[in-house]
Amino acid sequence: MKFYHGTQKQSLAVLNPFFSTQNTIKKSVIYLTPNAELALFYIWNRPYKWVTFEENEDGRVVYTEWYENQLYEFYKQVSGSVYECDGDNPDIYLTHVKGVYNSEKPITPVKERVIPNVYESILEAEKKGNIVIKKYATLSPEEKETIEENTIRAIHMQKVLLPEGENRNAEYTEFVKQKFPVAWEKASKMTKEEIETMINKWRASRGQH
Repeated sequence: MKFYHGTQKQSLAVLNPFFSTQNTIKKSVIYLTPNAELALFYIWNRPYKWVTFEENEDGRVVYTEWYENQLYEFYKQVSGSVYECDGDNPDIYLTHVKGVYNSEKPITPVKERVIPNVYESILEAEKKGNIVIKKYATLSPEEKETIEENTIRAIHMQKVLLPEGENRNAEYTEFVKQKFPVAWEKASKMTKEEIETMINKWRASRGQH
């Protein structure tokens, strides 16, 4: 098996673990996947992440827009590289997310594929049938309602409503406020009990405690 790591950084001799306050895994890791197309979506030029993609049962990447033109905004004119890594590395292990692996130790890649324009590469993969793109305008009312619920939960779990300066990402906060104003307003009006109930329900659905 081969593993891939997508990043905006090019010409890397070594991939090093990194930490982000938005990571669900609260330690420094390298994110890897055996799906080369999935690695494309990890190449972006923003100081925060907004992951709305996953693998379906067939192993194809499904990217769902949570607002109009999301795919274009995140990937147009963005360049980077997809690094191929040795799948026999014992430091690489599977996470709780389908198709996502981690390493807590540095990895030396065996090959680099430069991506001049991530957006165009994604569209090319879609034409080949390797990626499914679900545009926001084509989503059903039920799907849009689920997106709103997920956004509200993300706002609280990532503590986006913290006062300015209290360990929050200002650019990420502004992004959420601008793109999801309805979810932002609903989230800001929730009681502590409502928030705890919502998060506990979500964790139970994923087998977490």
